[in-house]
Amino acid sequence: MIDALRYELMRLRTIRSTYWLIGIAFFLQLSISILIAWALPSSGPQSGGDRAIGILVTLGGSAGFPLFVAYVLGLLGVFAMGHEYRHGMIRATLTALPSRSTVLAAKIIVTAVASMLVALACALLSLLIATMFSVGMPTFGGFRDITLGVMLFTALFALSGLAFAAITRNQTAAIALILLLPSVVEEVAKGVVVIIRAVSDEPLDKGGMAALLKFLPYDAGSQMFTQFSIDDFLEPFGVVSFGPLGGGLVMATFVAILLAASAALFLRRDA
Repeated sequence: MIDALRYELMRLRTIRSTYWLIGIAFFLQLSISILIAWALPSSGPQSGGDRAIGILVTLGGSAGFPLFVAYVLGLLGVFAMGHEYRHGMIRATLTALPSRSTVLAAKIIVTAVASMLVALACALLSLLIATMFSVGMPTFGGFRDITLGVMLFTALFALSGLAFAAITRNQTAAIALILLLPSVVEEVAKGVVVIIRAVSDEPLDKGGMAALLKFLPYDAGSQMFTQFSIDDFLEPFGVVSFGPLGGGLVMATFVAILLAASAALFLRRDA
């Protein structure tokens, strides 16, 4: 296992996309954090504290916008497996490390740890920006909770990208899935269900299809860092989220299923 981890770390350090993705994540975090900190009012509920730092750390994700760092680092997960197939390196990898389960486990561990560390660095960068612009400081618990939520969501997001690449063995298809499922497919599903409920005889009924929306994995996972979401407006239609813990478990279960499917295929298919 140690050799597999060293191999994966070496692969991660020697491809340019790693540095491009980390650089893009830092650039987005720095530039957008500065703009947000500059625009935050000097008084009112958004002027400082836990709510303000939540907006800074997530670049608006805590208010319902996409978590940009997760989308960027999701590609890190895709490339962890996608590069192997795109450049025909999977045979060389399996020649050096014949145990396929060990290879996949090393990729999962390195991807999860790397994405969490970059997410943590981005959160600390936002805290630095908050200090520079004299934004009211958050409580320790508030900063800890929002940062932990972002780190876990980002790691699960990246691992889902790795799983998609392993299942499809196609880097382009995996990128499309990791970008479109959370941002388009889940939003369209919510819109369709709400429209159906709005024109039904009992639009405020708590059962039916609306109850299933809380199982949308990426939307559920976002509850780990969301302070205010557009989903709050859907509660009258029966759309009630699980909350941070339940939502995180829904996303973790979804990613675990994806990884199990990818492992089953990876262990059985030809290289």
